[in-house]
Amino acid sequence: MSSNLVRPACGSTDVKKLIYTSQGGILWTPFLNFIKCRACGARFSGKTGELDPQVPKGMRIISVIVILGFIGLLVGFALALSSNTPTENSTPARVPTVNVPTPSTR
Repeated sequence: MSSNLVRPACGSTDVKKLIYTSQGGILWTPFLNFIKCRACGARFSGKTGELDPQVPKGMRIISVIVILGFIGLLVGFALALSSNTPTENSTPARVPTVNVPTPSTR
């Protein structure tokens, strides 16, 4: 993607917008507008021009909370399924026997 953005150090206009980085992942990289210079390979922020931008700590915390919540849902679902399945050692409930008097013959 050629753009009118100019890389601060080398002055090249041959840049591309990144979709994924190891720091921002697929969730935050497009949102933060990370750009990579095709001439020198340096990454910079398309908004501020800052070299090698970092994902803010707040966004990292949100990502961790979402991932832990998803794992918690999976574990809770697995535990709920395992508690509903009958086990091999379970015995059926006993029906109480009732002594019915028999009529006596005279």
